[in-house]
Amino acid sequence: LAILLTSVYGIFASVSMTRERLDADSAEYHRARVLFDRLGRELRGVYFQPRDKALTFTGKAVDDRLVELELTTTAVSPLSQTGSGIAKVHYLLVEDQEDAATGLVLMRSEHSVHESTDEEAAGMMRLVPGIASMTLRFYADGQWQTAWDGRTSGLPELVEIALQLGTDEEESIDFISAFEIPMVTTQ
Repeated sequence: LAILLTSVYGIFASVSMTRERLDADSAEYHRARVLFDRLGRELRGVYFQPRDKALTFTGKAVDDRLVELELTTTAVSPLSQTGSGIAKVHYLLVEDQEDAATGLVLMRSEHSVHESTDEEAAGMMRLVPGIASMTLRFYADGQWQTAWDGRTSGLPELVEIALQLGTDEEESIDFISAFEIPMVTTQ
């Protein structure tokens, strides 16, 4: 009876650990999907004209771990203060000050292009905590670049986002997606 109960306990413990791991992975996949959906919508709605100083499209690595993406888009958030029209969206991957154990956090701000406000007043919101790493790459003219400035280069053809969720190197999950930027010509 003891041997039978020990083996049954071992099976239940194994199933329980597997279920917990699947639940954790499911949460990571959900966070990645939500982030990629939002970024994809905003990237597909990019509105940029190099001669208009109020409009922007830049992306770069701030250092070896941190990244920044700023763009103007017609895909505004329904709950934002901007209402409708064109919004300036700013993403910044930074060290998580609220919970150092979770690694990095992706911060986001959004405000109207026609509103004269500085970035600090717009306020950055915590969007996705628990990021191990994130990289941006921009594709144009047959080559990939790690930084982009729309003022000098216009819009890229594609933006690739690589994301690693989870703080434990062994249990982190890699995600990668590329988003096509629609080329809108203006007269």
